[in-house]
Amino acid sequence: MTGERQANEPINHTPLFLNLFREIEAAQSIDTLRTLGVKMLELVRVASRPGTDIKNLVPQISRLNDAVTLRLIALLESTEGIRLPEGATYLALGSEGRGDQTLRTDQDSAIVFADDLPADKLPDIDRFATRLVDALEEIGVPRCTGNMMASNPQWRHSLSEWKRRLDQWINVPTPDHVLDFGIFQGLRALHGDKTLEKQLRDHIRAAIRRPSLFFPHMARHALRFPPPLTIFGRIRVERSGEHRGKVDIKKAGIFAITVGANLLAFEAGFIGGNTWEKLELLRQRGVLARGDLETIEEAFTFLVQFRLQWQLRELAANGKLTNHVDPLAMTDNERYQFRQALKGVNAFLRIMNNRYQLNFISR
Repeated sequence: MTGERQANEPINHTPLFLNLFREIEAAQSIDTLRTLGVKMLELVRVASRPGTDIKNLVPQISRLNDAVTLRLIALLESTEGIRLPEGATYLALGSEGRGDQTLRTDQDSAIVFADDLPADKLPDIDRFATRLVDALEEIGVPRCTGNMMASNPQWRHSLSEWKRRLDQWINVPTPDHVLDFGIFQGLRALHGDKTLEKQLRDHIRAAIRRPSLFFPHMARHALRFPPPLTIFGRIRVERSGEHRGKVDIKKAGIFAITVGANLLAFEAGFIGGNTWEKLELLRQRGVLARGDLETIEEAFTFLVQFRLQWQLRELAANGKLTNHVDPLAMTDNERYQFRQALKGVNAFLRIMNNRYQLNFISR
């Protein structure tokens, strides 16, 4: 009927997002950005209701997160005189770098600077990084528990030093190196000299083409956390600790699909973009069977959407944000879909295991 939305028609929240973008860009204080962060959570709550296409929603949320950080950087310069010197770049890493991020559970960031940057500019980089990390925490973005942030000197280097580290991570794929590379490879220049991002990506693209054990070791990294399903198809929960009786939904499947899609995209010569874009690339290139890719994408889409909805429930209930879900608190339909998604992740891991012959790699 004219004027009524069809049941499966996507809901368009673009005007709401545009209004919030304008408010963020006009913010004149850190306190205002903190308030807008709360408003953004409410907008995400409305936008993530049934009928919304999560693949279109996530990029919009990611752009809002970017806008908040960029406005914060501008405020630090105008009100405190703190700025990143020319010849340096602030990089978003991890899910924020990929554009997969929804609610900001922590900070993952780094800084790269030109090899000829004057030494007297290094203290300015330190001040910028330290203050920005503090300011992000002030507006509600937690620090990375692993300290993989620009405020840590180990995540601030010249272009040449970052290239050297990348070579080491790729050529000597120890568990720590694979972990560091996994965080860094999603890099995206958020502020500063964008040409440094391109040079880093070009270096990664060339380095992974050299003969090495990089690909199988990255594949094994994707298999670190097998889906928590018993042989009878029951959901396996944590038996002790703070999250007893719950499941880490990120480890349960989002992590594996993200890492696996990254790796297969690398093989195809593609760096950058979110996980859905990488899966679409793999579809276009015929890297995996169409049916397998549909199963993988459906699993990833459900897990991302369900995590977002669950986190919003957590915030409303107790103000805390985690990656843990409680199977006993799910509806019957949610529990069924969760199991189906975990089976899809298992199918993907079997493909990765066979593709890279992981049974023949020593642990």
